[in-house]
Amino acid sequence: MQLQGKVAIITGGGSGFGEVTARLFAHEGASVMLADINGNAAHSVANSIVAEGGQAGWAQCDVTSPASAEAMVQAAHSQFGHVDILFNNAGIEGFGTVVTTEENLWDRIFAVHVRGAYLCSKYALPFMIASGNGGSIINVSSVAGLVGIRNMTAYSAAKGAIISLTRSMAVDFAPHGIRVNCVAPGTTMTPMGHRLVEGDTQEQLAMRMSRYPLNRFGRPEEIANSVLFLAADSSSYVTGSCLVVDGGLTAV
Repeated sequence: MQLQGKVAIITGGGSGFGEVTARLFAHEGASVMLADINGNAAHSVANSIVAEGGQAGWAQCDVTSPASAEAMVQAAHSQFGHVDILFNNAGIEGFGTVVTTEENLWDRIFAVHVRGAYLCSKYALPFMIASGNGGSIINVSSVAGLVGIRNMTAYSAAKGAIISLTRSMAVDFAPHGIRVNCVAPGTTMTPMGHRLVEGDTQEQLAMRMSRYPLNRFGRPEEIANSVLFLAADSSSYVTGSCLVVDGGLTAV
């Protein structure tokens, strides 16, 4: 029960990393607020957690909207009384070079990943500061923010920005006992991960996996366990870090 008594907000909580992490956090004793632009998905996951004996709420939330992000954080605080953990997980993929990426897709990718993390943090941090108990914010970057990835320029640039945002936030809020870190997953078999490889032949999939020293893609629970470490007191001296969870891809 590493998160007993904690309240966690998880964006993109209706599927993928967000859903798996929400279930893990609830199992570890946290009350979780699941926020997702797909309100039905967030509602379904929250109901499932409650049915299993956990504490959960949900909110339909567009993380790119200040009003929506603020209302979601307020709802978490109103329902559970405080905010201790924020997992900025909401994200979308997109493909293209700087020549082929449409401007609206570029802007949308940055809005969801970078503006979303900024807005949710902006409204959650005052509650964390006021509590006097510190807190933990975990942002989702990617190996795409660390190495060049073909045909994913906007996504890679946004994930690189998340790493810099994480470090700046860590410095700014360390005096309040608030830690800010990010995780950088490699290809992981979430719904987004499946979309990235759909259409690949068995030979193409084998070639993709061969780039990873562990010779496989990641599992969502492996990323969730890494997020749990950064959320829990076991990482109390870790801030401003980017935890790479990529099966060794960036070590090659």
